[in-house]
Amino acid sequence: MPFEDELGKALQDTGGTFTADRRALIEGGMTRGRRRLARRRAGAVTGSTLAVALLATGGVYLTSTGEDAVRPAEYPVPSGAYGHFEITADEIGNILHNGMNRAGIGVDNPQLESGGSTEPAGPATASIVFGDGWGEAKVTVSVRRVDPSDTEVKKLLVCPDKKGSPYEECTNQPGDRAVKGYTEAGKAGGVKKWEVTTLSPNGYLIEVGTQNVQVSGAESPQGRNPRMNPGKLRHLAMFVDGSLTRDGEPNAFGTAEPGSRAEPGDTLPILKSLLPERLSVYSEGASAAEGHVVVSDGKGNLTYIEVVRGLSSDFKGGTVLPDGTKLVTRQLPGREPGVVELRVGMLRVNGLELSIGAYNAPSPKSAKRGAQPLITMEELRTIALSRTWLVAR
Repeated sequence: MPFEDELGKALQDTGGTFTADRRALIEGGMTRGRRRLARRRAGAVTGSTLAVALLATGGVYLTSTGEDAVRPAEYPVPSGAYGHFEITADEIGNILHNGMNRAGIGVDNPQLESGGSTEPAGPATASIVFGDGWGEAKVTVSVRRVDPSDTEVKKLLVCPDKKGSPYEECTNQPGDRAVKGYTEAGKAGGVKKWEVTTLSPNGYLIEVGTQNVQVSGAESPQGRNPRMNPGKLRHLAMFVDGSLTRDGEPNAFGTAEPGSRAEPGDTLPILKSLLPERLSVYSEGASAAEGHVVVSDGKGNLTYIEVVRGLSSDFKGGTVLPDGTKLVTRQLPGREPGVVELRVGMLRVNGLELSIGAYNAPSPKSAKRGAQPLITMEELRTIALSRTWLVAR
C-alpha cells in the first residue's frame, strides 16, 4: 500500500490546538540526580519489559505469536555529540501513549510496558496493548542513540532486495523523516505487520510498528488492517523525535502525564527551549495562542521574537517540503525607520500552523535597537520546523 500521510480528520481537527502542559514543564526541570535515581529503580525491570524484537538488520519485528524478545543487533556505539542517552521507563511509556493520542487513535484500557535506557547503544522501548473498537491491537516503539552520519546506521534505512525479502512491500522515503516501511499482508496466516524506521538528525534511531494480532487469550489474526496505518506510524515516529532533546534526554512536553490538561500561554516554554544558546532572554510574555521573548546580546542590542499559532499565512511563493509541510519566509520593513521584520510561516499536514517573527527592536512598534535582528532567517526556519511543536498540546 502507498505510504501517504493518512492522519485522519481527528488529527486535522486538533492539530492546531496543542499547547504544552505547565505542570509537566516544571517536572521536566527537576534535577539530574532525581532523574538518575528514577533510572536506577527502573533498571531492575528493563530486561523484562523490552517490548520490541529487533531484526538482525536492526528493524522492529513483531512476532506473530505475540511474544516479544530482544535479539542483539550490531550498532556502532556513538560518541561525542551523540554519546549520551538517558530516559526512564515511565518517560518512554508516556511518550508512546501521548503519541498515540496525537495520531488520532483512541486508546481504551491501555496495557503499557516499557523499559528505559542509560546508555546510547541501549534501546528504550515501550509497547501498548489497547482496545481499538474491533478487539485488541498492539503498537511498539524502540529508540536508541546513533550517529546519523554513520554508514552502518544508514543501511537500516534502505529496503532489502525484493527477492528473498520477508516483506511484500517496502518503500524508501526521502529526508530525515520515517524512511522505511513494511507490510506483510497475507503472510503468516493473514497476520499484517507494519513498521517504520526513522533516523533523526538529532541522532535517534526510532523504530515503530503495529500488527493485527489478538494479543490476549487465543492469539489469531483478526482479518483486518491495523488501525495505525503507515502514515500514522510515521507521525508517531516524528512525535517521539520531538519528545527528545538534542542532548540525549526527553523534554517535558512529550513526557507529560497522559490525559493531563494544558494551560493557556504554554507556547512560550517551547519557544524558549528552541532559541539559539547564544541568546539571552531579556523579557518574555505569553497569551493563549502567542508567546514572545526579547533577547539581548549583552551589548545593548535587543530583538523581539514572537510565535503565533493558527495565524493564516500567505504561502504563495513558498515551498512544500517532502513531508508535505508548507513553508514561506519573508523579510519586510518594520513600522519604525530602520526596523527589519523577519517572518516564517509554517503549516504541517496535521493542521498545525505557526507564524514566527523577529524584529531588531524590543517590540514591533519600537525604534530599532541594532542594525539587524539578533537571530537569522535560517534559525527562525529551524525553530518553525522543529518537531517539538508536534508534541505540544
